[in-house]
Amino acid sequence: MAKRRSARKGVLDWWQTVLDETKDLVDDSIDRFRDDDDEGELHDDIADLKKAVAELNAKLDRLVAERK
Repeated sequence: MAKRRSARKGVLDWWQTVLDETKDLVDDSIDRFRDDDDEGELHDDIADLKKAVAELNAKLDRLVAERK
């Protein structure tokens, strides 16, 4: 019985570590987004990403049309 309790405690300790690390990662990410003072650069990056997605969609549409 002690072995089972020990294994369960080990899993719970591991899970707590995973949750703590995940929370730290999310908190750090949010802090970095908040600290980003250069809004213009962010808007430029978003515009570039939208353009890239549109180009990929157009390419996929062309490839699908060619296969038909």
